This record gives sequence, structure tokens and C-alpha cells, in this order.
Amino acid sequence: MAVYLRQVLGKQSLTMSKRYFGSLNVAKAPAHDAHPTSTAAFNTNHSLYDQFRPSHYPAAADALIGKLELPPNAHVLDLACGTGKFTALLENRGFEITAVDASEGMLASFKKNYPTIPAQVGSSYSIPAKDHSLDALFCAQAFHWFADLESLKEFHRVLKPTTGKLALIWNFDPSADESSVWQRKVAELCWDNDAHLPQFRHMNWKKVFESSGAVDLFEMPPKFETMFWSFKIKPQDVYQLWLTKSYITELSDLDKLKIKAGIEQILDAHAKELYDQDGLLDYYMGVYYTWTTAKP
Repeated sequence: MAVYLRQVLGKQSLTMSKRYFGSLNVAKAPAHDAHPTSTAAFNTNHSLYDQFRPSHYPAAADALIGKLELPPNAHVLDLACGTGKFTALLENRGFEITAVDASEGMLASFKKNYPTIPAQVGSSYSIPAKDHSLDALFCAQAFHWFADLESLKEFHRVLKPTTGKLALIWNFDPSADESSVWQRKVAELCWDNDAHLPQFRHMNWKKVFESSGAVDLFEMPPKFETMFWSFKIKPQDVYQLWLTKSYITELSDLDKLKIKAGIEQILDAHAKELYDQDGLLDYYMGVYYTWTTAKP
């Protein structure tokens, strides 16, 4: 699916510039319970998610995994594994992989994609793993849904003390100077619906790492890096990609039609000259990944 065109690697402060992300106060789900919107949406749209969400940039996955310096045959867990978008990049590395997700729908798609990888129902508040048994816990495209101290405590419980690694990674829609006009306008159209939910771009998830309790569990501050890349997309699939977002999935059918019409208008006005010889568009993505180590 992806055509990797460019890569920019950089380190910035943990707060990150607002030119990439907004700053909103968002509601948080009750502790010890997976967020109901995420669970409901992903139970509904898991097949769509599997088909239209982009994979993760292999160079970013390689860089993140390399930072962890995991032992041979490391036991790693992919939490909130979804349909296996990131799990695909953990395969063939000699790891012993376990997958966990709170959504039965996501797990149904995951098991079709990866029938030989153990996959179980679980959440950040109840991980089906023994105490201090994991060399690494990966979480791709999901930590913003459960970014609280209770989750960090559960991560600490299952990771090996002093060596166990917590690794988080997200794709994100970059700022205007790292994307095209049409892509930014589509993002802003859809973002009008996300203010009531935890989202990576709001950057509220990082606050848990600044809490007094987090410093007792993990080395602080977490290290992080960003990259940028792009892939090819059919114009008719742009709406389908955004439809996989939980806050679009939950809209009424009428509101979804309005989003679809708005995207088509934006493409007609701003993307006509950008199609390649195969009728495809470049879709630009950022990747943010961060990692830290469990304390004793």
C-alpha cells in the first residue's frame, strides 16, 4: 500500500509545537474501563479499519525497536493490537509475540490476519500477562484512549523491572507545511468532530508522564522522535480512511454524508492537478514514537 517518499528525523521537546497539534481539554474515561466510544467504534468498523487505515512506516518501527535493545527471543506484547497493523512489523524478528485488544471486533480481524499469534481480550487496566514477564510492551495508535496512572501501573506490573520497555507509536496528520492543501483542509473538516474524545493530536496523553506517580514507575522523561513519510491513496478512499476514525464512525448517517460531500468538494477544488499517472494522490503522514524503561 505504501510508497515511502521521504523521511525526516528530529528530536523536539515533549510539549511539541502547536504547529503539529492542537491543545484541547478532553474528557477521560473512568479508570479501569476501556473507553466506550473506542470499543463501540472499533467493534463496528474493524473491517473498514483493516482495509483503509495505513500501515506504520517500517523505518520508524525499525528505529523504535532498535532503541529498545531487546534480547534475543524477547517476549513482547502488542496492546490494543487492533487488526495487526503494527504487529506486522514485529513479526520475523525472533520475538515471542502476544496480542491484546479490548474490542472483540478488532480481535476477529486480527485472528484472520495472524492466526498463529496468540490474541486475547484485555485492556490497559487488565493485561493477561504474568507479573514482570514482558521484555517490551508496544502500543500503536491507541495510548491516548487510556493515558492514566492506572494504565502505567499495569504496564509496570507486567514489564521486567529495570529492563522492560514501554514503547508507544502513532501515525498523525502533519501540519500544513508537511502536507498538501487538500489534505489539511480534509483533516480540519473532520477534526471539527473530535474535540469531545481523547486524541493523539490534542497531546493531553503526555500529561500522565508528568505526574508524580509516573516517575516512580518509569524512567522520565520518555525519549521520543518523529519522522515523516507518504503513501499513495485513491481519491475515493480518502473518505473511507477518515470513516475509520471513531469520531466519524459514531456520527449519524446524515452527518457522514455531509463529511463525504465536504471531502469530495475539497478534492475537486484542490487536488485535481495532483493525481499521478495512475490517478492516485500522495497522502503525507507523520510518525511519533516514544519509549521508556520500567523502574525496579
